[in-house]
Amino acid sequence: MRILIIAMFINLVCGCSSEPPTDAQMLAIFQDNQPDFEMLRDQLCVQDERRVVVMDPEWSRPPASDTDKKTLYSIFKRIGATGVYYDGNCSFRVAVWSGGFGGDGDYKYYSYRPQESIHIETQLVPSLDEVDRTSLEHAYNLRPISEGWYLAFDYWP
Repeated sequence: MRILIIAMFINLVCGCSSEPPTDAQMLAIFQDNQPDFEMLRDQLCVQDERRVVVMDPEWSRPPASDTDKKTLYSIFKRIGATGVYYDGNCSFRVAVWSGGFGGDGDYKYYSYRPQESIHIETQLVPSLDEVDRTSLEHAYNLRPISEGWYLAFDYWP
């Protein structure tokens, strides 16, 4: 019993979780479901306000209509996503994986952003599978996959 309690405590403190999906896995999903990704882009980019819609736990701000949730959730299920974070200006993230504890986690997701919205601190990399997760520096990493579309990995030490 003592070992079980210690293991649970270590898991809680370390925020241990599964490894992120590989670039190859995410690319295959993107290629197999590109119309779904384009539908997300078309639906989100007509809006001006920031928006968050998360499937599990179910949450959205501003509140999403039942019709919007039904449409978005069916896309999320097909592409293995948990939610979408729309930043405005036709720039958004499609959440796929997170690991870590609290705000000090790592995130791997699909990103759509017009070229002009790429921030200077963002690093364009050939592979996210090789991101240094031992660094003491926070890093935003993008891998281009299609016009305006990227695989992304945010590392928070």
